[in-house]
Amino acid sequence: MKFPNSTGLSLAILDGFSQGDEFVVRCIDNYNYPFHDFMLKAQTNEWPPTDAVSHTKNPRLFVISGHRDKVFRVERSWKKRIKNVFMQLLQRKQMMERINDKELKETERYCLESLYCLYLSELVTDENIYYPEAKIFHNEGDDLVILVFYMSTSPSDHQFEKVKDTVNFWIDRERPFLKGYQCLIRSFILRNMVGRKVLASFPDSYGNWGLLLEGGMFLPLKEDLELGLSKLKSEHIGEWTAGEVEEILLNPIYSFGFYYEHSDLVCEWFYVFLYVLATLEEDKLKRIDFELLYRNFYDYIAENICPYIQIEQRIITISDYVKVLRITLENVRSYLKGKEEKGVSKNILLMMRNRYAYLPELHQFIIKNSSLTLKDIFNSGYSNKKDWRYALDRLEGASSSFEKGTSFENLAQSFIHMIPGFKITDVRAKKGRAEVDIYCCNISYDSCLWRLGALVLIECKNRLNKTAVSDIRNLVPTMEAKGIHGAIIFSSTGFTSIALKEIKYQLSGGKMIIPITLEEIQLIDKSKGAYDLINEKIKQFDRLTGENSDHLYF
Repeated sequence: MKFPNSTGLSLAILDGFSQGDEFVVRCIDNYNYPFHDFMLKAQTNEWPPTDAVSHTKNPRLFVISGHRDKVFRVERSWKKRIKNVFMQLLQRKQMMERINDKELKETERYCLESLYCLYLSELVTDENIYYPEAKIFHNEGDDLVILVFYMSTSPSDHQFEKVKDTVNFWIDRERPFLKGYQCLIRSFILRNMVGRKVLASFPDSYGNWGLLLEGGMFLPLKEDLELGLSKLKSEHIGEWTAGEVEEILLNPIYSFGFYYEHSDLVCEWFYVFLYVLATLEEDKLKRIDFELLYRNFYDYIAENICPYIQIEQRIITISDYVKVLRITLENVRSYLKGKEEKGVSKNILLMMRNRYAYLPELHQFIIKNSSLTLKDIFNSGYSNKKDWRYALDRLEGASSSFEKGTSFENLAQSFIHMIPGFKITDVRAKKGRAEVDIYCCNISYDSCLWRLGALVLIECKNRLNKTAVSDIRNLVPTMEAKGIHGAIIFSSTGFTSIALKEIKYQLSGGKMIIPITLEEIQLIDKSKGAYDLINEKIKQFDRLTGENSDHLYF
């Protein structure tokens, strides 16, 4: 029996330790780890923490949360598959080899299939065959259903109380809730707020106080704040906002007659959809029937995220509406080249800090509804080691200052092209008052790289003197104006100690500026590539902020 689409479901693995009323729980979910790294996280040996050694280990839980219709289909499918596995084991077929096959666990994204494969590999091992257990948690009259699979040594283990304690602990922390058909969790919603500046505080038209955040978000100051979180609206300030006007123009009810109850949620999916299309090369984009893809997309949304009601009366013709969509798509492409547009564009870039969790699902949707492949989506001037060595040789052979500067920029471009999921969108771009050497957008399947955000600013400093603190500080206004919080600076002569200190300071404001020297670039070889260097730098920042907070300021 085939699994239903994972879109809209919350998938999590819960590892719990308890001692009396004290709990230690680790959660690995598809909102925080939507890519292949969830498997690495699930199999890591770095957990439990040392202070939990004296605690009692609770069963590992495989949790699927969502709308009752889809979750009950998952339950039937999962149970049928497990039953078939045990039947084949009884018939002495070569199931152990298949279950423990390395390819069974390899996946690019966190989906029902990958979650099931991990569960099966732990259920049936070379040493033991455990007893599969399943429990349902839901409130009467509520469409939200939480399905939990775990395993025990026998049906008489009576571990349900431990399971219930762990699930209740998770529910208390994450507050899972349905919006349409999609199951959302608190950490995912609030992560969209991280790094946004607080611009003002005022009450809405009902007298409820809230914070106006960068990118036009209104955060209500109340306990269930994630439920009331919204874009800044006319009810907050008494006049139409840019975000509201754009949502009206893009609302499919006026042309297609699709009325969605949760238009804000649908709009978020649509923005990520536009982001994915905007990152395609022009020749790839021309291969797509945009109107057909758009129609299919809203059917996809209706099936997995939020149903619509068909309205007969239309205001705008479909052809005119498609023109508006194309203009909006071109605007997003312009944002990815550094164009400033207060509010809407900045919110798209800030929103992608956690909505990258939607990318694998939307990539699969586009592939199924077009002639494109995953390779078409990701490939963009990819450099191999031969191209890299050629760019490095050109820099070493350059004589004039102009030639050295150009060669250094070309080397930086080759470096970016070697990072899977990074695409250069513009070079030597002058947008408004700012001139930037390179803009790079992010569609990677790597949670670590997404620490740099959706649009990455890249500067190349080819000078006789080391890159100074002023060079770092000059980046900040450009990043703030464009909603960028990730940057890379390549320096041919290195960085002053004060410049490196300033980079550490900027971490506290949510800006990650990665310094890379020519000496570090020259050390790239078969054992250490461009991605490895960037990944190492990001982890150094993590250790820095985790071990020492003395440098943090606001």
